[in-house]
Amino acid sequence: MEKFDINNYKDFNKAVQQLSELVGKQDKHIKQLIHIGESLSAKKSLVNIFTLILNEAMDYANADGGTIYFVSNDRKFLDFKLTYNKALNIEMGNEETPITWPSIPLYLKNGLANMSYMVSYVYHTKESKTFEDVYDQKLFDNTGTQKFDTRNKYRSQSMAAIPLINHEDEVMGVIQLINAMDKDGNCIPFGTEHIKMLNSLASQAAISLSNKRLIESLEELLLQFIKSIATAIDKKSKYTAGHVKRVATLTEEIARRINEDENGYFKNVYFNEDQLQEISMAGWMHDVGKIVTPECIMDKSTKLQKIIDRVELIKVRGELIKQVIKKDINKLKLDRTLTKEKEKELIKISNQIDHDISLIEKMNFGVENFSDENKKEIERMYSFSYISEGQDYRILTDDEKKNLMIYRGTLTDEEFDIMKEHAQVTWEMLSPLQFPKKYENVPLYAAAHHERLDGGGYPHNLSENQIPLQARIIAVADVFEALLSERPYKDGKKVSEAMKIIAFMVQDHKLDKAVVDILLDSGLHISFAQKIAKPEQVDNVDIKKIKSIYHIKK
Repeated sequence: MEKFDINNYKDFNKAVQQLSELVGKQDKHIKQLIHIGESLSAKKSLVNIFTLILNEAMDYANADGGTIYFVSNDRKFLDFKLTYNKALNIEMGNEETPITWPSIPLYLKNGLANMSYMVSYVYHTKESKTFEDVYDQKLFDNTGTQKFDTRNKYRSQSMAAIPLINHEDEVMGVIQLINAMDKDGNCIPFGTEHIKMLNSLASQAAISLSNKRLIESLEELLLQFIKSIATAIDKKSKYTAGHVKRVATLTEEIARRINEDENGYFKNVYFNEDQLQEISMAGWMHDVGKIVTPECIMDKSTKLQKIIDRVELIKVRGELIKQVIKKDINKLKLDRTLTKEKEKELIKISNQIDHDISLIEKMNFGVENFSDENKKEIERMYSFSYISEGQDYRILTDDEKKNLMIYRGTLTDEEFDIMKEHAQVTWEMLSPLQFPKKYENVPLYAAAHHERLDGGGYPHNLSENQIPLQARIIAVADVFEALLSERPYKDGKKVSEAMKIIAFMVQDHKLDKAVVDILLDSGLHISFAQKIAKPEQVDNVDIKKIKSIYHIKK
Protein backbone atom coordinates (compact mmCIF):
# COMPACT_ATOMS: atom_id res chain seq x y z
CA MET A 1 0.00 0.00 0.00
CA GLU A 2 1.38 3.41 -1.06
CA LYS A 3 2.24 5.69 1.82
CA PHE A 4 0.10 8.87 2.15
CA ASP A 5 2.10 12.09 1.55
CA ILE A 6 0.38 15.17 2.96
CA ASN A 7 2.59 17.46 0.84
CA ASN A 8 1.10 15.96 -2.31
CA TYR A 9 -2.39 16.68 -0.94
CA LYS A 10 -1.44 20.27 -0.24
CA ASP A 11 0.00 20.65 -3.74
CA PHE A 12 -3.20 19.24 -5.21
CA ASN A 13 -5.38 21.64 -3.21
CA LYS A 14 -3.20 24.50 -4.30
CA ALA A 15 -3.52 23.45 -7.93
CA VAL A 16 -7.30 23.16 -7.61
CA GLN A 17 -7.46 26.57 -6.02
CA GLN A 18 -5.32 28.11 -8.77
CA LEU A 19 -7.40 26.40 -11.44
CA SER A 20 -10.58 27.66 -9.79
CA GLU A 21 -9.21 31.20 -9.70
CA LEU A 22 -8.21 30.97 -13.37
CA VAL A 23 -11.63 29.65 -14.37
CA GLY A 24 -13.30 32.41 -12.36
CA LYS A 25 -11.12 35.02 -13.98
CA GLN A 26 -11.81 33.67 -17.48
CA ASP A 27 -15.52 33.50 -16.72
CA LYS A 28 -15.42 37.14 -15.65
CA HIS A 29 -13.65 38.13 -18.89
CA ILE A 30 -16.10 36.15 -21.03
CA LYS A 31 -19.04 37.87 -19.33
CA GLN A 32 -17.37 41.25 -19.84
CA LEU A 33 -16.82 40.46 -23.53
CA ILE A 34 -20.50 39.53 -23.84
CA HIS A 35 -21.40 42.80 -22.11
CA ILE A 36 -19.21 44.73 -24.54
CA GLY A 37 -20.81 42.91 -27.48
CA GLU A 38 -24.27 43.80 -26.20
CA SER A 39 -23.20 47.41 -25.82
CA LEU A 40 -22.19 47.53 -29.48
CA SER A 41 -25.79 46.94 -30.56
CA ALA A 42 -27.35 49.06 -27.81
CA LYS A 43 -27.90 52.80 -27.97
CA LYS A 44 -24.88 53.67 -25.83
CA SER A 45 -22.49 56.52 -26.41
CA LEU A 46 -19.11 55.82 -27.95
CA VAL A 47 -17.40 57.07 -24.80
CA ASN A 48 -19.30 54.53 -22.69
CA ILE A 49 -18.47 51.66 -25.04
CA PHE A 50 -14.79 52.55 -25.18
CA THR A 51 -14.71 52.96 -21.42
CA LEU A 52 -15.93 49.36 -21.15
CA ILE A 53 -13.33 48.18 -23.66
CA LEU A 54 -10.43 50.04 -22.04
CA ASN A 55 -11.42 48.88 -18.55
CA GLU A 56 -11.60 45.27 -19.73
CA ALA A 57 -8.25 45.53 -21.50
CA MET A 58 -6.60 46.94 -18.36
CA ASP A 59 -8.35 44.40 -16.14
CA TYR A 60 -7.34 41.40 -18.26
CA ALA A 61 -3.68 42.43 -18.40
CA ASN A 62 -3.83 43.86 -14.88
CA ALA A 63 -2.38 47.03 -16.39
CA ASP A 64 -1.92 50.15 -14.32
CA GLY A 65 -2.74 52.53 -17.17
CA GLY A 66 -4.33 52.66 -20.58
CA THR A 67 -5.09 55.07 -23.41
CA ILE A 68 -7.29 54.92 -26.50
CA TYR A 69 -6.41 57.05 -29.52
CA PHE A 70 -8.73 57.82 -32.45
CA VAL A 71 -7.49 58.65 -35.92
CA SER A 72 -8.54 62.22 -36.76
CA ASN A 73 -11.06 62.83 -39.52
CA ASP A 74 -8.32 64.07 -41.86
CA ARG A 75 -6.25 60.96 -40.97
CA LYS A 76 -3.22 63.07 -40.11
CA PHE A 77 -3.19 62.64 -36.32
CA LEU A 78 -3.89 60.25 -33.48
CA ASP A 79 -6.14 62.10 -31.03
CA PHE A 80 -6.33 61.16 -27.36
CA LYS A 81 -9.83 59.85 -26.60
CA LEU A 82 -9.63 58.17 -23.18
CA THR A 83 -6.83 57.72 -20.67
CA TYR A 84 -6.79 56.05 -17.23
CA ASN A 85 -4.08 55.50 -14.64
CA LYS A 86 -4.88 53.67 -11.42
CA ALA A 87 -1.78 54.63 -9.43
CA LEU A 88 -2.09 58.30 -10.31
CA ASN A 89 -5.89 58.31 -10.11
CA ILE A 90 -6.15 59.85 -13.57
CA GLU A 91 -9.36 59.48 -15.55
CA MET A 92 -9.70 61.72 -18.59
CA GLY A 93 -11.81 61.77 -21.73
CA ASN A 94 -15.33 62.26 -20.38
CA GLU A 95 -17.39 65.45 -20.39
CA GLU A 96 -16.16 66.47 -16.94
CA THR A 97 -12.44 66.05 -17.70
CA PRO A 98 -11.73 66.34 -21.45
CA ILE A 99 -8.25 65.55 -22.73
CA THR A 100 -6.31 68.61 -23.89
CA TRP A 101 -3.00 66.88 -24.68
CA PRO A 102 -1.58 67.55 -28.18
CA SER A 103 -2.34 64.95 -30.85
CA ILE A 104 0.32 62.58 -32.22
CA PRO A 105 1.24 63.48 -35.83
CA LEU A 106 1.08 60.50 -38.19
CA TYR A 107 3.26 62.10 -40.86
CA LEU A 108 6.43 64.17 -40.96
CA LYS A 109 6.63 67.57 -42.67
CA ASN A 110 8.09 65.88 -45.76
CA GLY A 111 5.02 63.66 -46.01
CA LEU A 112 6.72 60.45 -44.89
CA ALA A 113 5.19 58.20 -42.22
CA ASN A 114 6.07 59.27 -38.68
CA MET A 115 7.59 56.15 -37.09
CA SER A 116 9.14 57.91 -34.09
CA TYR A 117 6.24 57.18 -31.72
CA MET A 118 5.11 53.74 -30.63
CA VAL A 119 1.45 54.43 -31.41
CA SER A 120 2.18 56.01 -34.83
CA TYR A 121 4.42 53.02 -35.64
CA VAL A 122 1.57 50.66 -34.78
CA TYR A 123 -0.78 52.73 -36.94
CA HIS A 124 1.42 52.50 -40.03
CA THR A 125 2.53 48.84 -39.62
CA LYS A 126 -0.91 47.60 -38.43
CA GLU A 127 0.97 45.35 -35.99
CA SER A 128 0.89 45.14 -32.19
CA LYS A 129 4.04 46.13 -30.35
CA THR A 130 5.26 45.44 -26.81
CA PHE A 131 8.26 46.43 -24.67
CA GLU A 132 9.41 44.92 -21.40
CA ASP A 133 10.84 48.30 -20.44
CA VAL A 134 10.09 51.27 -22.68
CA TYR A 135 13.15 53.10 -21.30
CA ASP A 136 15.48 50.39 -22.62
CA GLN A 137 14.45 50.68 -26.28
CA LYS A 138 15.87 53.05 -28.91
CA LEU A 139 13.21 52.66 -31.62
CA PHE A 140 10.83 55.36 -30.47
CA ASP A 141 10.93 58.82 -28.94
CA ASN A 142 10.45 58.57 -25.16
CA THR A 143 10.49 62.30 -24.50
CA GLY A 144 6.76 62.53 -23.85
CA THR A 145 6.75 59.47 -21.60
CA GLN A 146 9.71 60.73 -19.59
CA LYS A 147 8.16 64.17 -19.15
CA PHE A 148 4.93 62.57 -17.95
CA ASP A 149 6.79 60.34 -15.50
CA THR A 150 8.90 63.21 -14.15
CA ARG A 151 5.89 65.48 -13.74
CA ASN A 152 3.84 62.81 -11.95
CA LYS A 153 6.68 61.00 -10.13
CA TYR A 154 5.77 57.84 -12.01
CA ARG A 155 7.73 55.07 -13.78
CA SER A 156 6.39 53.78 -17.08
CA GLN A 157 7.92 50.39 -17.78
CA SER A 158 6.17 47.63 -19.73
CA MET A 159 4.09 48.86 -22.62
CA ALA A 160 1.82 47.43 -25.32
CA ALA A 161 0.09 49.07 -28.27
CA ILE A 162 -2.56 47.39 -30.44
CA PRO A 163 -4.10 48.82 -33.63
CA LEU A 164 -7.89 49.07 -34.00
CA ILE A 165 -8.43 47.61 -37.49
CA ASN A 166 -11.90 47.53 -39.03
CA HIS A 167 -13.41 45.14 -41.59
CA GLU A 168 -11.91 47.17 -44.44
CA ASP A 169 -8.40 46.76 -43.01
CA GLU A 170 -8.39 50.42 -42.06
CA VAL A 171 -6.78 51.51 -38.78
CA MET A 172 -9.34 53.50 -36.78
CA GLY A 173 -7.21 54.05 -33.69
CA VAL A 174 -4.81 52.50 -31.18
CA ILE A 175 -5.10 51.03 -27.66
CA GLN A 176 -2.01 51.52 -25.52
CA LEU A 177 -1.46 49.90 -22.10
CA ILE A 178 1.34 50.49 -19.60
CA ASN A 179 2.74 48.52 -16.65
CA ALA A 180 1.22 45.07 -16.54
CA MET A 181 1.26 43.86 -12.90
CA ASP A 182 1.48 40.48 -11.24
CA LYS A 183 -0.67 39.63 -8.23
CA ASP A 184 1.99 41.02 -5.90
CA GLY A 185 2.02 44.42 -7.63
CA ASN A 186 5.29 43.95 -9.48
CA CYS A 187 5.60 45.26 -13.03
CA ILE A 188 5.85 42.46 -15.59
CA PRO A 189 5.98 42.30 -19.42
CA PHE A 190 2.81 41.94 -21.47
CA GLY A 191 2.62 38.27 -22.53
CA THR A 192 1.42 36.52 -25.68
CA GLU A 193 -1.96 35.73 -24.09
CA HIS A 194 -2.38 39.39 -23.23
CA ILE A 195 -1.83 40.40 -26.85
CA LYS A 196 -4.29 37.79 -28.16
CA MET A 197 -6.99 39.03 -25.83
CA LEU A 198 -6.16 42.67 -26.55
CA ASN A 199 -6.37 42.05 -30.29
CA SER A 200 -9.89 40.66 -29.76
CA LEU A 201 -10.87 43.75 -27.79
CA ALA A 202 -9.24 45.96 -30.41
CA SER A 203 -11.40 44.33 -33.10
CA GLN A 204 -14.52 45.09 -31.09
CA ALA A 205 -13.36 48.65 -30.55
CA ALA A 206 -12.73 49.07 -34.28
CA ILE A 207 -16.22 47.77 -35.08
CA SER A 208 -17.71 50.25 -32.62
CA LEU A 209 -15.77 53.18 -34.03
CA SER A 210 -16.36 52.18 -37.64
CA ASN A 211 -20.12 51.79 -37.09
CA LYS A 212 -20.33 55.03 -35.18
CA ARG A 213 -18.50 56.96 -37.88
CA LEU A 214 -20.58 55.34 -40.62
CA ILE A 215 -23.76 56.38 -38.83
CA GLU A 216 -22.39 59.87 -38.21
CA SER A 217 -21.38 60.24 -41.87
CA LEU A 218 -24.82 59.10 -43.05
CA GLU A 219 -26.54 61.48 -40.64
CA GLU A 220 -24.26 64.30 -41.74
CA LEU A 221 -25.05 63.49 -45.37
CA LEU A 222 -28.77 63.56 -44.54
CA LEU A 223 -28.42 66.94 -42.82
CA GLN A 224 -26.36 68.38 -45.68
CA PHE A 225 -28.91 67.13 -48.19
CA ILE A 226 -31.73 68.67 -46.18
CA LYS A 227 -29.91 72.00 -46.01
CA SER A 228 -29.10 71.95 -49.72
CA ILE A 229 -32.76 71.42 -50.60
CA ALA A 230 -33.79 74.19 -48.20
CA THR A 231 -31.22 76.53 -49.74
CA ALA A 232 -32.61 75.77 -53.21
CA ILE A 233 -36.15 76.54 -51.98
CA ASP A 234 -34.93 79.83 -50.51
CA LYS A 235 -33.45 80.82 -53.86
CA LYS A 236 -36.76 80.38 -55.68
CA SER A 237 -37.82 83.80 -54.48
CA LYS A 238 -35.78 86.95 -54.00
CA TYR A 239 -38.26 88.01 -51.33
CA THR A 240 -37.90 84.91 -49.12
CA ALA A 241 -34.19 84.27 -49.66
CA GLY A 242 -32.73 83.04 -46.37
CA HIS A 243 -36.16 82.55 -44.77
CA VAL A 244 -35.75 78.81 -44.19
CA LYS A 245 -32.29 79.16 -42.66
CA ARG A 246 -33.45 81.97 -40.38
CA VAL A 247 -36.52 80.06 -39.21
CA ALA A 248 -34.42 76.94 -38.55
CA THR A 249 -31.91 78.99 -36.57
CA LEU A 250 -34.58 80.66 -34.44
CA THR A 251 -36.33 77.32 -33.93
CA GLU A 252 -33.12 75.81 -32.56
CA GLU A 253 -32.57 78.82 -30.28
CA ILE A 254 -36.09 78.68 -28.84
CA ALA A 255 -35.75 74.93 -28.18
CA ARG A 256 -32.49 75.49 -26.30
CA ARG A 257 -34.04 78.30 -24.24
CA ILE A 258 -36.83 75.90 -23.30
CA ASN A 259 -34.15 73.50 -22.05
CA GLU A 260 -32.82 76.31 -19.85
CA ASP A 261 -36.26 77.06 -18.37
CA GLU A 262 -35.64 75.10 -15.15
CA ASN A 263 -38.21 76.84 -12.94
CA GLY A 264 -40.83 78.09 -15.39
CA TYR A 265 -43.60 76.61 -17.49
CA PHE A 266 -41.20 74.25 -19.27
CA LYS A 267 -39.37 73.04 -16.16
CA ASN A 268 -40.36 69.43 -16.94
CA VAL A 269 -39.47 69.66 -20.63
CA TYR A 270 -35.99 68.85 -21.88
CA PHE A 271 -34.91 68.10 -25.45
CA ASN A 272 -31.88 65.82 -25.68
CA GLU A 273 -29.34 66.28 -28.50
CA ASP A 274 -31.18 63.88 -30.83
CA GLN A 275 -34.47 65.71 -30.21
CA LEU A 276 -32.80 69.07 -30.80
CA GLN A 277 -31.42 67.76 -34.08
CA GLU A 278 -34.89 66.48 -35.00
CA ILE A 279 -36.39 69.93 -34.33
CA SER A 280 -33.61 71.54 -36.36
CA MET A 281 -34.23 69.23 -39.32
CA ALA A 282 -37.94 70.01 -39.20
CA GLY A 283 -37.11 73.72 -39.20
CA TRP A 284 -34.94 73.28 -42.28
CA MET A 285 -37.67 71.24 -44.01
CA HIS A 286 -40.74 73.29 -43.05
CA ASP A 287 -41.06 74.95 -46.47
CA VAL A 288 -39.83 72.13 -48.69
CA GLY A 289 -43.32 71.92 -50.22
CA LYS A 290 -42.74 75.29 -51.86
CA ILE A 291 -40.77 73.43 -54.47
CA VAL A 292 -44.08 73.10 -56.36
CA THR A 293 -45.37 76.62 -55.61
CA PRO A 294 -45.29 78.76 -58.80
CA GLU A 295 -42.80 81.61 -58.65
CA CYS A 296 -45.45 83.98 -60.01
CA ILE A 297 -47.42 83.44 -56.80
CA MET A 298 -44.44 83.39 -54.42
CA ASP A 299 -43.12 86.61 -55.95
CA LYS A 300 -46.42 88.38 -56.52
CA SER A 301 -45.41 91.80 -55.29
CA THR A 302 -48.57 93.64 -56.35
CA LYS A 303 -52.22 92.73 -56.68
CA LEU A 304 -52.22 93.03 -60.46
CA GLN A 305 -48.98 91.18 -61.09
CA LYS A 306 -48.96 88.07 -63.23
CA ILE A 307 -46.17 87.62 -65.76
CA ILE A 308 -45.97 91.40 -65.74
CA ASP A 309 -47.57 93.94 -63.43
CA ARG A 310 -50.87 94.62 -65.17
CA VAL A 311 -51.02 98.11 -63.77
CA GLU A 312 -48.89 98.99 -66.80
CA LEU A 313 -51.59 97.61 -69.11
CA ILE A 314 -54.20 99.67 -67.28
CA LYS A 315 -52.07 102.80 -67.71
CA VAL A 316 -51.74 102.10 -71.44
CA ARG A 317 -55.48 101.47 -71.59
CA GLY A 318 -56.13 104.79 -69.85
CA GLU A 319 -53.87 106.66 -72.26
CA LEU A 320 -55.69 105.04 -75.18
CA ILE A 321 -59.08 106.19 -73.85
CA LYS A 322 -57.70 109.70 -73.37
CA GLN A 323 -56.46 109.72 -76.98
CA VAL A 324 -59.90 108.55 -78.16
CA ILE A 325 -61.51 111.35 -76.16
CA LYS A 326 -59.08 113.86 -77.66
CA LYS A 327 -59.88 112.55 -81.14
CA ASP A 328 -63.61 112.82 -80.45
CA ILE A 329 -63.19 116.44 -79.30
CA ASN A 330 -61.30 117.30 -82.49
CA LYS A 331 -63.91 115.56 -84.63
CA LEU A 332 -66.78 117.45 -82.97
CA LYS A 333 -64.84 120.68 -83.55
CA LEU A 334 -64.48 119.90 -87.24
CA ASP A 335 -68.18 119.10 -87.43
CA ARG A 336 -68.91 122.35 -85.55
CA THR A 337 -71.06 120.33 -83.13
CA LEU A 338 -68.88 120.64 -80.03
CA THR A 339 -70.61 122.61 -77.30
CA LYS A 340 -68.81 124.06 -74.30
CA GLU A 341 -70.74 121.74 -72.01
CA LYS A 342 -69.75 118.69 -74.09
CA GLU A 343 -66.08 119.73 -74.21
CA LYS A 344 -66.09 120.32 -70.48
CA GLU A 345 -67.65 116.88 -69.91
CA LEU A 346 -65.06 115.10 -72.07
CA ILE A 347 -62.14 116.93 -70.47
CA LYS A 348 -63.52 115.98 -67.03
CA ILE A 349 -63.65 112.32 -68.09
CA SER A 350 -60.02 112.51 -69.31
CA ASN A 351 -58.89 114.11 -66.06
CA GLN A 352 -60.82 111.51 -64.07
CA ILE A 353 -58.96 108.77 -65.90
CA ASP A 354 -55.65 110.32 -64.75
CA HIS A 355 -56.97 110.41 -61.20
CA ASP A 356 -58.21 106.82 -61.38
CA ILE A 357 -54.94 105.48 -62.80
CA SER A 358 -53.09 107.14 -59.92
CA LEU A 359 -55.54 105.61 -57.43
CA ILE A 360 -55.14 102.15 -59.00
CA GLU A 361 -51.37 102.42 -58.70
CA LYS A 362 -51.74 103.05 -54.95
CA MET A 363 -54.31 100.28 -54.46
CA ASN A 364 -52.10 97.87 -56.37
CA PHE A 365 -49.86 97.47 -53.31
CA GLY A 366 -51.01 95.09 -50.59
CA VAL A 367 -51.67 97.72 -47.96
CA GLU A 368 -53.22 96.51 -44.74
CA ASN A 369 -55.63 99.43 -44.31
CA PHE A 370 -57.79 98.60 -47.34
CA SER A 371 -61.11 100.35 -46.67
CA ASP A 372 -64.73 100.06 -47.78
CA GLU A 373 -64.25 103.38 -49.54
CA ASN A 374 -61.53 101.78 -51.66
CA LYS A 375 -63.97 99.03 -52.63
CA LYS A 376 -66.53 101.62 -53.75
CA GLU A 377 -63.90 103.38 -55.83
CA ILE A 378 -62.94 100.11 -57.52
CA GLU A 379 -66.60 99.36 -58.27
CA ARG A 380 -66.95 102.82 -59.79
CA MET A 381 -63.85 102.43 -61.96
CA TYR A 382 -64.95 98.96 -63.01
CA SER A 383 -68.34 100.28 -64.12
CA PHE A 384 -66.74 103.08 -66.15
CA SER A 385 -67.42 102.81 -69.85
CA TYR A 386 -66.61 105.19 -72.70
CA ILE A 387 -68.17 104.50 -76.09
CA SER A 388 -66.76 105.98 -79.28
CA GLU A 389 -67.83 104.99 -82.78
CA GLY A 390 -69.53 101.87 -81.44
CA GLN A 391 -66.44 100.76 -79.49
CA ASP A 392 -66.77 100.26 -75.70
CA TYR A 393 -63.62 101.35 -73.82
CA ARG A 394 -63.11 100.26 -70.20
CA ILE A 395 -60.34 100.71 -67.63
CA LEU A 396 -60.67 97.45 -65.66
CA THR A 397 -61.35 93.83 -66.59
CA ASP A 398 -63.21 91.39 -64.35
CA ASP A 399 -59.99 89.72 -63.16
CA GLU A 400 -58.28 93.05 -62.53
CA LYS A 401 -61.21 94.16 -60.41
CA LYS A 402 -61.06 90.89 -58.46
CA ASN A 403 -57.35 91.33 -57.73
CA LEU A 404 -57.69 94.97 -56.72
CA MET A 405 -60.39 93.92 -54.24
CA ILE A 406 -57.87 91.80 -52.28
CA TYR A 407 -58.31 92.87 -48.67
CA ARG A 408 -54.80 92.09 -47.37
CA GLY A 409 -51.61 91.24 -49.18
CA THR A 410 -51.43 90.61 -52.91
CA LEU A 411 -52.95 87.14 -53.34
CA THR A 412 -56.50 86.25 -54.31
CA ASP A 413 -58.28 83.50 -52.37
CA GLU A 414 -57.44 81.03 -55.13
CA GLU A 415 -53.79 82.04 -55.17
CA PHE A 416 -53.60 81.88 -51.39
CA ASP A 417 -55.02 78.35 -51.50
CA ILE A 418 -52.24 77.41 -53.92
CA MET A 419 -49.72 79.00 -51.56
CA LYS A 420 -51.15 77.06 -48.62
CA GLU A 421 -50.68 73.79 -50.48
CA HIS A 422 -46.96 73.88 -49.66
CA ALA A 423 -47.70 72.57 -46.15
CA GLN A 424 -49.60 69.57 -47.54
CA VAL A 425 -46.89 68.98 -50.13
CA THR A 426 -44.29 69.11 -47.34
CA TRP A 427 -46.17 66.31 -45.59
CA GLU A 428 -46.58 64.30 -48.80
CA MET A 429 -42.88 64.64 -49.61
CA LEU A 430 -41.50 63.84 -46.16
CA SER A 431 -43.93 61.33 -44.64
CA PRO A 432 -43.05 58.42 -46.98
CA LEU A 433 -39.31 58.82 -46.25
CA GLN A 434 -37.69 56.39 -43.80
CA PHE A 435 -36.01 58.82 -41.43
CA PRO A 436 -33.84 57.29 -38.69
CA LYS A 437 -36.09 56.40 -35.76
CA LYS A 438 -34.75 59.22 -33.62
CA TYR A 439 -35.78 61.68 -36.36
CA GLU A 440 -39.06 60.00 -37.30
CA ASN A 441 -41.20 63.02 -36.34
CA VAL A 442 -39.54 65.44 -38.78
CA PRO A 443 -42.41 65.18 -41.32
CA LEU A 444 -45.07 65.95 -38.68
CA TYR A 445 -43.20 68.86 -37.11
CA ALA A 446 -42.31 70.38 -40.48
CA ALA A 447 -45.76 70.06 -42.07
CA ALA A 448 -47.62 71.34 -38.99
CA HIS A 449 -45.99 74.78 -38.77
CA HIS A 450 -49.18 76.42 -40.12
CA GLU A 451 -51.51 74.52 -37.79
CA ARG A 452 -53.21 76.77 -35.23
CA LEU A 453 -54.32 76.02 -31.69
CA ASP A 454 -57.93 76.96 -32.50
CA GLY A 455 -58.05 74.20 -35.12
CA GLY A 456 -58.21 76.67 -37.99
CA GLY A 457 -54.77 75.98 -39.41
CA TYR A 458 -53.63 73.84 -42.30
CA PRO A 459 -52.98 71.37 -43.89
CA HIS A 460 -54.80 68.99 -41.51
CA ASN A 461 -56.79 71.33 -39.25
CA LEU A 462 -55.21 69.75 -36.18
CA SER A 463 -56.73 70.48 -32.79
CA GLU A 464 -54.68 71.96 -29.95
CA ASN A 465 -53.84 68.63 -28.33
CA GLN A 466 -52.75 67.21 -31.68
CA ILE A 467 -50.12 69.87 -32.34
CA PRO A 468 -46.77 68.87 -30.78
CA LEU A 469 -44.65 71.43 -28.97
CA GLN A 470 -41.94 71.15 -31.62
CA ALA A 471 -44.38 72.27 -34.35
CA ARG A 472 -45.60 75.13 -32.14
CA ILE A 473 -42.00 76.33 -31.80
CA ILE A 474 -41.52 76.34 -35.58
CA ALA A 475 -44.85 78.18 -35.98
CA VAL A 476 -43.76 81.03 -33.69
CA ALA A 477 -40.33 81.22 -35.36
CA ASP A 478 -41.94 81.26 -38.82
CA VAL A 479 -44.38 84.08 -37.98
CA PHE A 480 -41.79 86.23 -36.20
CA GLU A 481 -39.26 85.91 -39.03
CA ALA A 482 -41.93 86.71 -41.63
CA LEU A 483 -43.04 89.84 -39.78
CA LEU A 484 -39.50 91.16 -39.51
CA SER A 485 -38.66 90.42 -43.15
CA GLU A 486 -39.60 92.28 -46.28
CA ARG A 487 -42.26 90.67 -48.43
CA PRO A 488 -43.48 91.52 -51.94
CA TYR A 489 -46.31 93.58 -50.47
CA LYS A 490 -44.76 95.03 -47.29
CA ASP A 491 -41.66 96.29 -45.53
CA GLY A 492 -40.28 94.50 -42.50
CA LYS A 493 -41.95 95.55 -39.26
CA LYS A 494 -40.33 96.87 -36.14
CA VAL A 495 -39.82 94.35 -33.35
CA SER A 496 -42.44 96.00 -31.16
CA GLU A 497 -44.99 95.88 -34.00
CA ALA A 498 -44.17 92.26 -34.77
CA MET A 499 -44.52 91.22 -31.13
CA LYS A 500 -47.83 93.06 -30.84
CA ILE A 501 -49.22 91.16 -33.84
CA ILE A 502 -47.95 87.87 -32.37
CA ALA A 503 -49.53 88.77 -29.01
CA PHE A 504 -52.94 89.18 -30.67
CA MET A 505 -52.41 85.85 -32.46
CA VAL A 506 -51.86 84.27 -29.04
CA GLN A 507 -54.96 86.02 -27.74
CA ASP A 508 -56.91 84.59 -30.68
CA HIS A 509 -55.59 81.13 -29.79
CA LYS A 510 -53.45 80.80 -32.88
CA LEU A 511 -49.96 80.57 -31.37
CA ASP A 512 -48.64 78.96 -28.19
CA LYS A 513 -48.54 81.39 -25.25
CA ALA A 514 -45.71 79.65 -23.39
CA VAL A 515 -43.47 79.56 -26.48
CA VAL A 516 -44.04 83.29 -27.09
CA ASP A 517 -43.19 83.92 -23.41
CA ILE A 518 -39.86 82.15 -23.96
CA LEU A 519 -39.20 84.28 -27.05
CA LEU A 520 -39.73 87.44 -24.98
CA ASP A 521 -38.24 86.44 -21.62
CA SER A 522 -35.06 85.02 -23.14
CA GLY A 523 -34.40 88.21 -25.12
CA LEU A 524 -34.40 86.21 -28.36
CA HIS A 525 -36.86 88.66 -29.90
CA ILE A 526 -34.12 91.30 -29.77
CA SER A 527 -30.97 89.24 -30.39
CA PHE A 528 -32.55 87.50 -33.39
CA ALA A 529 -33.84 90.77 -34.85
CA GLN A 530 -30.40 92.33 -34.50
CA LYS A 531 -29.03 89.59 -36.75
CA ILE A 532 -31.62 89.67 -39.55
CA ALA A 533 -33.42 93.04 -39.50
CA LYS A 534 -32.42 96.59 -40.32
CA PRO A 535 -31.15 98.68 -37.38
CA GLU A 536 -34.20 100.95 -37.49
CA GLN A 537 -36.49 97.93 -36.97
CA VAL A 538 -34.90 96.96 -33.66
CA ASP A 539 -36.72 99.12 -31.14
CA ASN A 540 -37.63 98.82 -27.48
CA VAL A 541 -40.33 96.34 -26.55
CA ASP A 542 -42.48 96.78 -23.46
CA ILE A 543 -42.65 93.09 -22.56
CA LYS A 544 -45.12 93.62 -19.75
CA LYS A 545 -47.46 95.52 -22.05
CA ILE A 546 -47.14 92.93 -24.82
CA LYS A 547 -47.87 90.08 -22.42
CA SER A 548 -50.90 91.89 -21.04
CA ILE A 549 -52.55 91.42 -24.44
CA TYR A 550 -52.69 87.64 -24.08
CA HIS A 551 -52.18 87.04 -20.36
CA ILE A 552 -55.73 88.04 -19.56
CA LYS A 553 -56.62 88.00 -15.86
CA LYS A 554 -59.83 86.14 -15.14
